[in-house]
Amino acid sequence: MVSENMLVFAGFVIFASNVVFGGQSGDSPYWTFVFPYLVFFLRGQKTGWLVGVAYAVLVPLLMYYSSNHWSYWKYLDAHCFYYGIAYFFNVVAAAYFNLLRSRFQSHLWDLVGFHTGEVKRHWEALQHNALHDVPSGLLNSQGLTAELEESLKLQAGNEGYLLVAHVRFFRVPELVSIVGSVKVDESLRQLASLLEKHLAGLVALGRVGQDTLGIVLQSRTVGADAVRPLQAIAHLRDAADLGEFAVHVEMAFGVAAQRLDADASADELMRNAGQALLFAVDNRLEYQFFDSALRSHFVDRNHLYEKLREAVLQNRLMLHYQPQLDLKTGRVVGAEALARWNDPQDGMIPPDKFIPIIESTGLLRRFSVWTVARALADCTAWQTRLPGVSVSINLSADALHEPEVLQTVQRHLANSGLEPHLVIIELTESVLLKSPEDALARMASFMALGVQLSIDDYGAGFSSLTYLKQLPAQEMKIDKSFIDNLAVGSKEQAIVFSSIELGHDLGLKVLAEGIEDEMTATLLREAGCDLGQGWLFSKALPLSQFQTWSLERNAAIA
Repeated sequence: MVSENMLVFAGFVIFASNVVFGGQSGDSPYWTFVFPYLVFFLRGQKTGWLVGVAYAVLVPLLMYYSSNHWSYWKYLDAHCFYYGIAYFFNVVAAAYFNLLRSRFQSHLWDLVGFHTGEVKRHWEALQHNALHDVPSGLLNSQGLTAELEESLKLQAGNEGYLLVAHVRFFRVPELVSIVGSVKVDESLRQLASLLEKHLAGLVALGRVGQDTLGIVLQSRTVGADAVRPLQAIAHLRDAADLGEFAVHVEMAFGVAAQRLDADASADELMRNAGQALLFAVDNRLEYQFFDSALRSHFVDRNHLYEKLREAVLQNRLMLHYQPQLDLKTGRVVGAEALARWNDPQDGMIPPDKFIPIIESTGLLRRFSVWTVARALADCTAWQTRLPGVSVSINLSADALHEPEVLQTVQRHLANSGLEPHLVIIELTESVLLKSPEDALARMASFMALGVQLSIDDYGAGFSSLTYLKQLPAQEMKIDKSFIDNLAVGSKEQAIVFSSIELGHDLGLKVLAEGIEDEMTATLLREAGCDLGQGWLFSKALPLSQFQTWSLERNAAIA
């Protein structure tokens, strides 16, 4: 304020002196017209008018006085009058210009303030969205990790544990397809609100996946007692629902426990909980705690996956064939194609180690196409020595829906001349669990080629009778778990014998797998079972050995 006043005073003196000492030479008079603009800019309208009018009056008077009393410069009386008029209108122009400038400046500041506010709001929204799941409004994985990190710092050195749980609700994907993601998101938000009321020791809660909630609990112990609050989620009566749909009733969870008096990483705990959940889901467990053994499991699994991926891409897997016999005649009438993997470093890898990895990764399509192509080619090749011997090929539910698998069968049958009825596609009941209409349509496409279908592992799943009625199969394979104790178990005998009779009533051939002793084979034969396979007859053999064994077997019977 003081500096501005001093600047106005200095300008008044300097510009006024300019007309006295500078006169009309050069551009000196024109600079005097700048002063009012300076005053209005520095001091605003009120002071500008006051100083400007005083300037317009005093400067002409000073010019008149100077001409009559001083000898610096002589002005005509008319010049003094004209300058006075010009200064006055200059003050008016300066006032108007400053008014426009003030309005423009005010508008500019309004715009700057508005856009600054917008930028601030967008920045706050970005910061919020970076830590929250937008559809549900819950913390996302990053936000939950930040909350966990803060909790670990605040409670460091205390007694007890922090439990990090990843809880997967299996019905979410299905419900999304039925009622839409908006309703499912709202249901999960309501469920989260309910859990905040019911879960004792809750530290934080978030959504770490479409169908997965992350929960951080404080607990005095670890083990079965510690996870009971989590198990109770499935039984909440007033939990969020979607009319007739409940989102929370089918679930599994993985838990990572951390002692509060030990060093911990929030990121590592979140990863560990995710791995425990993955193990629980893969092994159909209600829950799983993370431990060092589980860490080794996933490290080994990842190492095995990398080697398996290379083996699949380089076609290093092989097919062995387990003979299937007519139990009445003892002749070889078919063979089941079974994948085998002989790793250069680790030797033969059991199928139960690598098949689950294939079925749960992106290797499934390539593996399924290769299996079908290899099995059909081998079956075609052995027809010259083993005419009429069929090949059975296992397809998973996902492989059934791969268009390239069907195309491979169609192409081979068209080009090789192999009789379609010699190709048997084995499917488990699980093919109808997801999209049964699509599965039945795909099976109809196989049957249109003349290929036969077999119900694999009959009795091992749920609602077997329902699926048996729906599946358009020509063969039924009784699961090995019922055959193992057939010779000594009355319950097994009742189940197997009734299954054989049911299969025949439905017009199906019945095959028993896993026959390992002569007593079991005799009981099955007497019960009218059509076909059998198992180590009593032969294990799965490489192609050349299978052909040799089958030829010798059939020749000995003939």
